[in-house]
Amino acid sequence: MKLIEKEIVIAADGKLPPDFREAFGRKARVTVYLQEQEQEKTESADFLSDLVGKIQAFREIDDPVAFQRNLRTSWERSWDK
Repeated sequence: MKLIEKEIVIAADGKLPPDFREAFGRKARVTVYLQEQEQEKTESADFLSDLVGKIQAFREIDDPVAFQRNLRTSWERSWDK
């Protein structure tokens, strides 16, 4: 078995470059690794940063620790039944 490994940009027409010519017309196993684009990560992080302070779902809770404790207690009671 022979391995041909190249880091390339696949053309828009989907054709492999001539470096893979010996594989043309033959049975081959192809593995494609796509790197995530850094731009997408940055856009997601920027989107989340824009939401900071805008979502006011829990603004009425004065003591978050007590609120969570009460939730857990109610869950425990429901399991005991």
